[in-house]
Amino acid sequence: MAERRKVPASDERLQETDRQFLERTNIGNMVKDVLAKIISNRPEDPIDFLADYFEAQEEQSSAVERARHVLLMTHHSRPVFESNVRVAYDILGKVKIANSKGVKRRGVHGANYTDLIQSLCRDMPPMVTTKLRKRIECTDFEAVPYDVFRSGMFTCCVLLDYGKLSELLFRSLDIQNCGKADKVLCDAVLDQLRTALGSSRNDVKRIMESGYNLGPDGLYFALDRALSREQSGGFQTNDQFVTEACEAFLTKVKKLT
Repeated sequence: MAERRKVPASDERLQETDRQFLERTNIGNMVKDVLAKIISNRPEDPIDFLADYFEAQEEQSSAVERARHVLLMTHHSRPVFESNVRVAYDILGKVKIANSKGVKRRGVHGANYTDLIQSLCRDMPPMVTTKLRKRIECTDFEAVPYDVFRSGMFTCCVLLDYGKLSELLFRSLDIQNCGKADKVLCDAVLDQLRTALGSSRNDVKRIMESGYNLGPDGLYFALDRALSREQSGGFQTNDQFVTEACEAFLTKVKKLT
């Protein structure tokens, strides 16, 4: 059988449909967003409004990436992380954001705070990021105080660590190194993980510690029981496993009210 020739990325983009292009670049959503803002605000000069909007978008995007870089410069367990969070907060705070009435003000608001959450967790399974945002995001025009920002950033960084821990667990179950693991084994590990999380308080640091301190005896016996079963429950992918593990983590994260 002839080996399938890999299509260069440039050729793949030439073959994509208009809809796929809009989805990949997120242009469609951006245009819908700016049109909605024009209709709701009804500016006297819509062209100037558009120019200001896209200029602000570019400035905000750059600030989000710089804030992300600062936050990831050191591990969240190190004392300097607190200083880095303050620097990231100040970076976002220098960007002017237009409120629902079109008035521009500097500061950290729900819009750029949420964009930073999305940027930090961009390598996580989309469902995990969506559920995280539901627990810690603020509304677009809501001013975000430093303590809320700090808590959100710390939760994001711990979740990234937790995701890496979940991936390591999955790799230990992916015996054939094929990207799939027996679902019965995955469920056994996930059950032990939920048990460990269930005994922890609603404190992010303690939650992370419970993930690292999975009881080896309990995990051994759970896997032994799973291996003794003759039936197979199918297979689970890395993303599915990580998503379920992170969902267990997120149930312990206190929702912003």
